[in-house]
Formats: sequence, C-alpha cells, structure tokens
Amino acid sequence: MNKKNITLIDGGMGQELIHRSKVKPDYLWSARVLIDNYQLVVDLHKDFIKSGAEAITLNSYTITPDRLRRFNLEHIFKSLQETAINAAKEAINSYSCGKKILLIGSLPPLVMSYKTEVGLSKQEASDIYKKIVEIQQSHVDILCCETVSSIQEAEIVTETALTSEKEVWLSFCVKEEDGTFLRSGERLEDALNQFKNTKVKTFLVNCAPPEAIHQSIEIMKKFNKPYGGLPNGFKSVNLLNDGNDVSILEKRDDFNINKFVKDTLSFIENNVSIVGGCCEVGPKYIEALKNEIKNNY
Repeated sequence: MNKKNITLIDGGMGQELIHRSKVKPDYLWSARVLIDNYQLVVDLHKDFIKSGAEAITLNSYTITPDRLRRFNLEHIFKSLQETAINAAKEAINSYSCGKKILLIGSLPPLVMSYKTEVGLSKQEASDIYKKIVEIQQSHVDILCCETVSSIQEAEIVTETALTSEKEVWLSFCVKEEDGTFLRSGERLEDALNQFKNTKVKTFLVNCAPPEAIHQSIEIMKKFNKPYGGLPNGFKSVNLLNDGNDVSILEKRDDFNINKFVKDTLSFIENNVSIVGGCCEVGPKYIEALKNEIKNNY
C-alpha cells in the first residue's frame, strides 16, 4: 500500500485492442474483438495486470442493445456480456501476485459516447442498465457509471447501479475546452452537488484531455468523496457522431508516456485517490506510472 492510498487502475481497452487487432473498427468497436478474437482481450487484461494495475475494467463498454441491433446481434447481448466477464476473470485468475485484483463493471452510455442526450427514454435506459447490473453484479467488485455527459444520464444510471450491493463510482465526461463543465454544458460542480449525499462512493472524470481533468480536480476536491482522473490521448472527440466511428479519432502527438505520467503525478499531488487512463493509455503507460508511484509515494 502506498502512503497516499492511491488505487491504480488499467488504461483504455478499446483503442489498445484496435491497435493490436489491426482490424479497422466499426460501431461495435471493442465488442467486435470479443466476438472475433477473444484471446486478444484476455491477453490485454493480463498485460494491464502485469503493468501494475490493481483493478481492471470489463471490456463491455460497447455491449449495448443499440450497438448490437445495428448488426442484428441484439440476441447475443447477455452472452457477450458474459464473455467479457469471462475474459477478465480468466486474466485475473492466471495472475498470482499475492493480492486481489479488483474487477470493475461498466455502465456506459447506451447509444453513443460524448453526447449530451441519453438517446433513449428514461424507462428504456433504466431497463437496459438493470439488465447490465443483473449480469455483472455477482462478478465485479465495483460498478462504474462511466463517460457520463449530463446530469440526467447520471441520475438514470446511478439510480439503477445503487440498487446493487456493489460499490458505485460515478465518472463524468467533461468538455475538452473547459473541465469545469460537463459535455452537456452543465457545471461539473452542480452535477457533483446532485450526488454528494448519495451512496455513490467515488467521483471521477474520464475520457477527457489531461488539461481539462486538471480543472475538474479543482472542483472534485471540494467534495467529501474520493476522486480521480482518467485522461485520454485524443486530439478531439468532437467530430465523432452516429455517422462515423472511432477510426476518425486521432492520438495527440504530444500524448506520450512522459506527459501521461507527469500529468497523473500532478493529479496525485492534488490528492486524487484513483488514477489510470482511458483511450490511448496502454499497459506501458500504466507500468511507467506504477514505477513512479512506487518510487515516490
């Protein structure tokens, strides 16, 4: 245990799987790899654990009915969620390090990331989240409501997540240009105020540039909950829409291991409890960060 009680989680599964699979992504993104190359998913989980991650996240982010429906695959929703669980558990069980590796469940945007609207009625969204929780809850240690772009989305997903007995993390996605605002335009501080007296355990910001997360941390630290930041390495996600896919997203030229580690160490100095990465953060990034934490904290 490090002196600051920091939990190091994994990086971004989806982009790393795309890089490793060498196959052009489609709207199914990381779920496609589970179908076509299961072992690739297991191996990436293993690599994150070997790199020092103390928790890994299910590769189920894109396993939603809306995405599957576009490929007439909605009927494999449950089995594909279970496949993601099996891949993560296989990786954890293969690695004996004398300590427990936590498994984080994923409650993602149901239609598309980064959008200000849920894209479904409240009842439809709640029903889908309920199905995901029912499948994941007996296997995971934590349920993470991730890449949440609006207060409405946060209300829907946390309402369902908190019906489980698992620890719940709420991870917002903020504007690239100003990390004090959600992508919806609502203030991050207003969003956190909405959930400060709930049983949500931890506040996070994920899949935003490190510069924006620095701003978000200044807001999160005002609240009496653990908090953390998981940056991505994209130039911008603003052009992503339902007419294209993640292949249009480009990595920043300056988002290298040194920058990631430097920014994350700054987060730690600002008393974050949870660090790790999102898209474009691979195992080597996590390994370098783990070494710095070990040497300095």
